[in-house]
Parts: sequence; C-alpha cells; structure tokens
Amino acid sequence: MKVRVGVIGTGRRGKQHLRQLAKKQDVEVPAICDILPDVAAEAAKIANSRSYLDYREMLDKEELDAVVVATPAPVHADPTVLALEAGMAVMCEKPLAWSLKDALRIVEAAKRTGQICETGYQWRHNPLLPVAMEHLGDSGIALVRGVWYHTVPLVESIRDVSTGGGQIFDQSTHIIDLARVFAGDVTSLYAAYTLNARSKADFDNYDNWDGYAVTMNYESGAVGSFGSTYALFLGHGEPVTLDIVGSEILVKVLGEKIIVITPDGRQELGSDMEGFTAQSDIMGNFVKAVATQDRALVKSPPADSVKSLATTTAANLSAKTGQIVSPDELIRRAGEGEEVPAI
Repeated sequence: MKVRVGVIGTGRRGKQHLRQLAKKQDVEVPAICDILPDVAAEAAKIANSRSYLDYREMLDKEELDAVVVATPAPVHADPTVLALEAGMAVMCEKPLAWSLKDALRIVEAAKRTGQICETGYQWRHNPLLPVAMEHLGDSGIALVRGVWYHTVPLVESIRDVSTGGGQIFDQSTHIIDLARVFAGDVTSLYAAYTLNARSKADFDNYDNWDGYAVTMNYESGAVGSFGSTYALFLGHGEPVTLDIVGSEILVKVLGEKIIVITPDGRQELGSDMEGFTAQSDIMGNFVKAVATQDRALVKSPPADSVKSLATTTAANLSAKTGQIVSPDELIRRAGEGEEVPAI
C-alpha cells in the first residue's frame, strides 16, 4: 500500500521535495497546494496531482497519510498544526517556525497527537554522522566552526530580512543545528552582523545584512564560531563547512562528505556514502517512518529543532542589541506567551 503524501507550498523547495516523492514507487502524491494558481498548476503536473489554492480545503477533502509543509517560514505553523490534528504525519521545512511561540505550538501538537513530525534538517540524515562520532570518541570537543558563503538570495522573500530572517536564520541554521549533534545545546551566544559590502541599491528588494559572525558556548564546554555572508557570487567555489575539533582529531563535514584528520592521516568517509544525498534521504526516511511508524528514522523532531530555532533567533537578537543571549531563556519567554519572532 502506497503512502499518500500531500505537499503544501510548491515553490523552489517544495518542488524539490515533490520531485523526490514522485520518484518513489511506494508513494502517491494525490494533491498539492500553493496560493499562486500558476505555480500550483505547474507543480501538479510533476506527480499528476490535484491542485489546491487553500491548504485547509486540501486537508479537508483529501485522504492523506502525511504532508510536506514547504511554505515560507512565517507560514509553517498553521498548516503543520492543522495536519497533525487531522491525523497526518508532517515533514515541516526548516526553520520550524517564524516565532518561538508558533514553534512551541507545533511541539505541543506533535506531542498531543502522537503523530510523526520531522523538521527539514536534511544533513542529520547523513548515515556517516554516527561513524564520525565514533572517531571523536571521548576526546572531548574544543571547537566547532561553521562557514556558509552565499550570494544575494534568489528568492525575493528571503532577500528581505523582515520575511527571510537573514542568512543565519534561513541557511546557516543547517550547520548550527548539526553542530548541536556534536557539541550539545548552546547555552549562550554573541552575534555581530553588518551591511557593509552590499548597498541596498545593488539589487532590487534587497534589505538584509551581508556579513554575519556568531560566537557560541555549548553545554559540553565547547565553543563555536559561525560566519556567513550574502556578499559573494554564485559559483565562488567555497564549500559549506562544519569543523569539529577534538583532542588530536579534526572532523570536517563538507555537505555530503565527511573527512577525519588525525596524526595517523586523513580519511575521507564520503567514499562509503553509497549514493546518499541529503535531499533524497530526508524524504526517504520520512516516508519509511510514516509507513513503519519507526521513529528512529525521524532525526529532527520539533521538540529538538525548536532549540536550533531558538539559537538562530538568539543570534539575530544579539546582533540587534549587542547583548549576550541565552536560547533557553528565549524558549522560556515564548512558553510564557511572548511572541519572540525571528527578527
């Protein structure tokens, strides 16, 4: 029996997920939804799906086992909560929500309904992460360092910080989330951002920072440093990088490849990946989790991913205020009813 999956939001990211689902023999995509009629009609052709302009109508009329929510971050919470309450599993794109208050609504709904819920941190599905952890062993972690260099976002809504949240919130959240797998939760951080290399006149509808620097303290005792930018150009050639430094060991996560460097030499674990791609494997594991109810396949449930959202939200707040910020404190404030938005 095929797993019936609907897709809400069929822009660039939603289409990527839709194409992966359409390739799977054990999946049917009966329906998709997008608020733009032309976009919805085009997406519906990918998997021969029915198209809707209102996700509420789709969830009400269609018999679905699961949905993928790939709308912009400010529109994650309502469809995710509604689908969970309707008895459907959900894969909600990252970041979990625009505000921590909305994110906690998703956390609560997933707990209350008992439905499978995954957040779109696809790098967590790399099967070599446990191997990298074994190499680190009990060496202790001194430093994590992440770098993500990018250009002006191609998606207009992301160009504007008021709707995209900035590079740390929207993109570097992947490596910030992955660093937590190795170093534990962030206890405090300090961030500084700038708009120095780009002027707002350079590109239409660009209102954002162009340089980002964040320093973090982790519960494990490690420290972290993350740098990112929107000031470069497509094709600059610099890989997205996450370094984890232990005692006489460096683990380098380079997208879908992991390198381990020790006094004994340099070992590339990527040769053992057996066709892993972050994009396909998060969809594959999500569908398997829905079909088998095996929650071990869910690598980033809302109760955990809310901590990554709190970390990137804390970075934005620190950059604006010049203060050291605690992610846990922001979660506490949101739990008391404060909105605590991305920006």
